[in-house]
Amino acid sequence: MANSTTAEPEKMEQGEEEEEEENVDGDEEDGEEEEEEDLEPVDTVTVGSTYKCRRNDDTLHVAEIVKTRKTKENVEEFYVHYVGLNRRQNEWVDKSRLLQAKEVKAEENNTEETNDVSEKGARGNKRKLEDGDADQKKRKVDEAEDDFTEDLTCGLCRSLFKEPVILECGHNFCKQCIDKSWESATAFSCPECKEVLSERKYTTNRVLASLVKKAAVSVKDVKPKEKCDEHDERLKLFCKDDGTLACVICRDSLKHSAHNFLPIQDAVGVYRDQLIALVTPLESTMKENQKLKSEQSQKITLHRDNLLDYKKHIESEFEKLHQFLREKETKMVEDLNGEGEVLLKEMETNLVKMTDNCEFIEEAISTTQSRLNESDPIAFLTDIKSFIERCCEEHRKGVPAESVLVNKDLSQGRFKGPIQYIVWKELKSFVQPGLSPLTLDPQTAHPNLVLTEGLTSVKYTDTKQQLPDNPKRFSQCILVLGAEGFDSGKHYWEVEVGNKTAWDVGMASESSNRKGKIKLNPKNGYWAIWLRNGNAFKALESPSKTLNLTSKPQKIGVYVDYEGGQVSFYNADDMSPIYTFNGVFTEKLYPYLSPFLQDSGKNAEPLKLVHNKM
Repeated sequence: MANSTTAEPEKMEQGEEEEEEENVDGDEEDGEEEEEEDLEPVDTVTVGSTYKCRRNDDTLHVAEIVKTRKTKENVEEFYVHYVGLNRRQNEWVDKSRLLQAKEVKAEENNTEETNDVSEKGARGNKRKLEDGDADQKKRKVDEAEDDFTEDLTCGLCRSLFKEPVILECGHNFCKQCIDKSWESATAFSCPECKEVLSERKYTTNRVLASLVKKAAVSVKDVKPKEKCDEHDERLKLFCKDDGTLACVICRDSLKHSAHNFLPIQDAVGVYRDQLIALVTPLESTMKENQKLKSEQSQKITLHRDNLLDYKKHIESEFEKLHQFLREKETKMVEDLNGEGEVLLKEMETNLVKMTDNCEFIEEAISTTQSRLNESDPIAFLTDIKSFIERCCEEHRKGVPAESVLVNKDLSQGRFKGPIQYIVWKELKSFVQPGLSPLTLDPQTAHPNLVLTEGLTSVKYTDTKQQLPDNPKRFSQCILVLGAEGFDSGKHYWEVEVGNKTAWDVGMASESSNRKGKIKLNPKNGYWAIWLRNGNAFKALESPSKTLNLTSKPQKIGVYVDYEGGQVSFYNADDMSPIYTFNGVFTEKLYPYLSPFLQDSGKNAEPLKLVHNKM
């Protein structure tokens, strides 16, 4: 009985409230009709002013004029913002839809009636204002938050902006969304205001991107809707084709015709497994990027050390020259700094990219883990398909093409070579070290090699000479060593190769093998380059390296810095560096030559050691 007694007044109150609402609505409708009777078309429209505007549903609403434009038919249109409504409802209207109040003459008012307000009525109005003040403030805050979130939402995908870009007309969209919208278009226009654009052009909106990033945190805390916006039914299904939550009515609608659905819990299981499968490869990619980042940092440190070392070498060599050569020294230092800064900038830029890649992958892992820890199935499945697609795309990219180790060295042969000799070639002046007066050692020559011109020239002959087989002589490789070796200091020597189609020039260690077939590389005590087939140059590293020369040298220069562990080769015609070996020398080094086979007379010319300075 008590329950039925209390229920009756509540029912009555509810009925009274409904009746009041109906009366209020009726009053508002009457007010609108009366207001419309007092409106007339606008004569002159001013940007920034507000007018009554007739909307598409034939209702009137206060609108602010944002900007104007001329159509192809030379009709003036106005872009309006409906005050108090969402900016998504902004639109272009013609002048006929804009209205303003009629001008009326001032009439005498019944001041007595106006001033005759009872104290009771005044007090009642005051109470109503005070009671509604809190609710009004709350509504304003909620509306402000909704408007703020809406302003950060792309009009095409209805989600928070991702890589926002701004068009010429001032509207913003996700970069991917606008690209897709314009994908097959021949003429480009704004999807929101329909303004035709002169070209397919937009600009990254970094300020908006920053705001979206800050707003994303608060958006995550908002509890997702549990009912369908369209049918007001509980969300119980997940559409696999659209990647969206749906109700049972959505399933039977034309919009989802022939689509595949899963119950929410089943969908959670399916997509949770997909997210779990993404974590491992992302972590692997992260480790690879971190390793590259560490190696790049080490390379930058080494590069800085080399830059300082080479600079000191250049300055030291130039100190040995006369005062008039100072200008040349400055020029070469500038070249070094230029090349060094270019390489350093490239490596530092690459390090920044690697850092960005690591941060991006770390953020993706964190976001994925956060998604996996989501206990609410609706929150978990909201936007799950597009989220996984983005993760898959990043995984497919793996380590970006640009995330490779930049390992470029300074031109050691140019900046740490025989600097004085290079300058001497240009100035025809004194230089140290000069050409070493070398001769060839007949005790080391292969039996098919003939030494002439005071042991400074060597050529191949088809006739094998009868020579004693001593430990120094090459038995199979067609080589000969110099008679003088180097076990300290800096030395430079040249050999004339002319137009030969094949040859070897280099240095050999004193204990290097001379018998049988020999692999010519630094591991076996040989530092050399060779030519084959007239244009195939190689540095005999392990494995060998192909050399791409801009011109075919007529003379080869060899520079040895014993303590510095350097053997450099040059095109002696212009002193351009060809290749540099680095190592640690512990025994005497000897020059070595090979004129190679005659190749039916095409390669019959000898190799000659150069003694004069020309």
